Amino acid sequence: MPGRAITAFETAHQRLRRDRAALSLTLKMLFDRYTTEGRHLPDGTLKTERYLEHVRQTGRYLEQFFGRRQLVSELTPDRVHDYVVWRRDGGAAGRRVGANTIRRDLGMFKAALNWACQTYEGGHPLLTRHALEKVRIPTEKDPKRPLLDLESIRALIAVAPTVHPLLRPMILLAWRTGRRLSAILALRWDDVDFEKGTIRWRAEHDKIRQTWVVPARRDLLKDLRRFRAERPGIGSVLLFPHPQRRQHRGGPATRHLAAYWLKEAFERGRIVKPKGGLWHMFRRAWATERKDLPLKDVAAAGGWRDTSTLLRYQQPDEETLRAVVEFDRPCGRAWFELRRPPDRKPTG
Repeated sequence: MPGRAITAFETAHQRLRRDRAALSLTLKMLFDRYTTEGRHLPDGTLKTERYLEHVRQTGRYLEQFFGRRQLVSELTPDRVHDYVVWRRDGGAAGRRVGANTIRRDLGMFKAALNWACQTYEGGHPLLTRHALEKVRIPTEKDPKRPLLDLESIRALIAVAPTVHPLLRPMILLAWRTGRRLSAILALRWDDVDFEKGTIRWRAEHDKIRQTWVVPARRDLLKDLRRFRAERPGIGSVLLFPHPQRRQHRGGPATRHLAAYWLKEAFERGRIVKPKGGLWHMFRRAWATERKDLPLKDVAAAGGWRDTSTLLRYQQPDEETLRAVVEFDRPCGRAWFELRRPPDRKPTG
């Protein structure tokens, strides 16, 4: 009997310590610790500073709604839903946001909560369970995935030098490689191998943390040679250094500056800008132009981990839709015969 009493006492004591840890974890503490202690991905690679800043911003939005001293353990799914409604109606940012923004907010919040559940102090987790465990994160029912047509792209390239000397090569790289803006802005001259005709995309600037060495178009390499001759640089020199180098400590042009330049090009060229799109439209256009090529190769060239993600970037277009509706199967031939290579004999 005495042994059982001691065991019961120890269990209650451990439960008290665990509950005390949960009762001291506020929203501010959670995001402060997550962005300083949880900087590594499961595979050991560092999260990008840009991603961590997005996490901090999400934390500030949550603190604005719930309060900085809100205990994480006291949040409930219905209160999280209240936050979603507030955010959709323009709370925090001062403008209405879509489901993709809400999905990003809750996804980052859930990642921070999961980290707390897997972080131990004194043999006990900071958090044992959280409000987002059974919350369904919303998705956009009709997501906007605008595309740029060839005429608009060529018009942007023509007007780009009047906006800034760096904008034209930025657009060419986005159009001819299909890469994300963040990876393009981080390029250095030693990433461009003119002799082998390749471009290296470094893992630290890649969304999926993978280094890619991909062949580059000959006309793109020719333009890059001309660009380097105009703005000499070799070795580990950025292709797109920020114009205000002292203020930005020699870093690359920011995505905000690149977005401003591109918007200015649309304005100066009197080019119609598709609603809801900017730099990522080049990535969709690049993927869509290559719908007839092997998916595996397109994914590897454009930096997609898998073909299922790539398929979301490839959009229907007038030319291929017309080919589909006008298609007539040749008479007297089975469908499997049409798909079989000419030198392959039927089996069975």
